[in-house]
Amino acid sequence: MPDIKVFDLHCDTIDALAFGDSGPFVGFASTEGDLVCNRLALGIDRMQTVGPWCQCYAIWVPDQLSELTPLQFYRQARDYFHTQMAAHGDDVVQVRDARALDEVLASGKTAAMLTVENGSPVGSDLGVIDEWAADGVKMVTLTWNGKNSIASGHDTTDGLSTFGRQVVRAMEDRRIVVDVSHLNDVGFWDLMKVVRRPFAASHSNLREACGHKRNLTDDQFRAIRDMGGIVGLNYCTGFVRDNAWGADEVSFDDVAAHIERFLDLGGEDTIALGSDFDGCTPPAWLSTCEKLTPFYQRIVVRFGESVAQRLFFENAHDFFVRNETA
Repeated sequence: MPDIKVFDLHCDTIDALAFGDSGPFVGFASTEGDLVCNRLALGIDRMQTVGPWCQCYAIWVPDQLSELTPLQFYRQARDYFHTQMAAHGDDVVQVRDARALDEVLASGKTAAMLTVENGSPVGSDLGVIDEWAADGVKMVTLTWNGKNSIASGHDTTDGLSTFGRQVVRAMEDRRIVVDVSHLNDVGFWDLMKVVRRPFAASHSNLREACGHKRNLTDDQFRAIRDMGGIVGLNYCTGFVRDNAWGADEVSFDDVAAHIERFLDLGGEDTIALGSDFDGCTPPAWLSTCEKLTPFYQRIVVRFGESVAQRLFFENAHDFFVRNETA
């Protein structure tokens, strides 16, 4: 079987490695190593055995921080990421413009896109968005679970703030993709009143297949589809099947139910992978990057080669190229 091409919209590997001995990251199986070689779900040395791979590496900024401000936290993780890019240039390249992606992958190197999960580092300063753009950030999840100056996550009830509307416009002007994963329903529909460019739900499943409020409604998925956006399939067991939070509680059929509904909603060109690796409990059979190969094969059997290629790589690739050119 030829190499599989993979484009994954979300992982938390940067946090696990940069902050693995502190705060919410204590308890990972092992945070020793670096981006290339580690014992986490994603290691570039193992990703390269699967095939050409573009990974969106998120800097997750927790809602509650005790020692650092959100902006300080972001900068510390960003510096770690850039240090890793410099140290491992023979293996991985940061992609700041998706039009360079094919050349990077053809060279045999892994492509890395820097993203942010939780827009809280912006605080009240739109200048932070310029900093993100200079750092090569390509996508920002507006919230995590709580409320920040931009909007409210799914554990809170407020919508998009007046300042948040300015943030969205500034991100769009700099071609930083707006990401609505974690955003609550009120905030989503507030966003639809102001958004001008295609946007993403980097790691969100469908509420009709699993009722968790972190998942998208059918109408929200249609709105993203109609805007030319992208939605990443989340492997987290609790977002795949109701009341399933253990690694052995979710089957391939449970995951396939989300894909089937995505397709029933006309999402063949909208779906992508949004693993949430190193930030969630995935099914045991989909727990590390090496297991993408048998997963791909099962998707081909169930849905066909075309759907598999679009889900695993083509849709995300085309979305980010359009983001640079449209």
